[in-house]
Amino acid sequence: MREAPRKVSRGAGMRRVAAKLLGVTLVLGISTPAFCAAIRSAPGRGGSVIIQLSGGIVPGDGDAFVSALQKAAAAGKPVESVQLNSPGGNLGEGAKLAAAIKLAKLATVVPSGAVCASVCLLAFAAGEQKLAGEGAFIGVHKASDKGGAETKQSATATALMAKFANELGVPSSITRQMVATPPTQVVWLDQRDLHSMGVRTLGVNVQPAQIARETVIIVQKPATDATAVIVPGKQGIDRSPWTEFIERTTALSAQQNEGKAVVRHACQAELKECTTAVAYRLPDGRQALAMTVEDDSGKVFRREVCENNVSNDVRDCVNWDTGSKYRDVKDSTGAWVQVPSGQ
Repeated sequence: MREAPRKVSRGAGMRRVAAKLLGVTLVLGISTPAFCAAIRSAPGRGGSVIIQLSGGIVPGDGDAFVSALQKAAAAGKPVESVQLNSPGGNLGEGAKLAAAIKLAKLATVVPSGAVCASVCLLAFAAGEQKLAGEGAFIGVHKASDKGGAETKQSATATALMAKFANELGVPSSITRQMVATPPTQVVWLDQRDLHSMGVRTLGVNVQPAQIARETVIIVQKPATDATAVIVPGKQGIDRSPWTEFIERTTALSAQQNEGKAVVRHACQAELKECTTAVAYRLPDGRQALAMTVEDDSGKVFRREVCENNVSNDVRDCVNWDTGSKYRDVKDSTGAWVQVPSGQ
């Protein structure tokens, strides 16, 4: 006689999902600047706490998050929600975060103007309730090795990440975008995508290309020292990968801003493009930016480094990939306008 199937409890199902997520701890991480996440507790409603995670996800962050949960429990304070603002990071640590959130049945929130991309999506999708603020940036892309390259091992990591995302309730329509998007790009989810994975939006959540304002992402605690940053005049002889250059500029920006690197994200709907820029200061005190520009499909079409003059009304820029130079000046409205080089 055929044995009747055994019933599996909800708790056992969660533990099985958690075990699968934790099984990818040694898989390659997503390539992001090397800074660790800041995990802190903030007062919630009715004596509860809100656990906030901001910055890149690196080894140790999963344990730090669990420790924050344990401290809240020891203090007798329920966790109201987990707020996320992260560009992604290590896949295994993202799995740990997702497992802890799933098992604790916590709500997840990406606040207005915040970012949750790459492996941060696993943590967000693990929420019992998922909330997104107006103008939140939630995106997906493939895994890569630490240098930003796609390899056979990173392809395996991408497949595992997509599988775990599906197990957490992320629809195949989203994971298909994940596995088709290069690690140097991001596909930002729109309202329809978010609705399909059960996200409740707080206000109107739109794609970045429709946002004409600037958001500032604060990145905490750089994990690498800031080495010399190349300025535009030297770009022609520098051959380090863009990801390494961004790591150095991010670390330098953090050192210059009390441990908080400033990454600006702005979109211009009329041009159908978005710019992400790391702001830092040159040795002589002038301002500089390392910028990546994407079209409305998320494809990177320009990478450049700019340095301002002392009065911040002129900036000289160099295209990272071609070496071509140009100059921007501020017009009477304060907008940057390109002029022929040498003017």
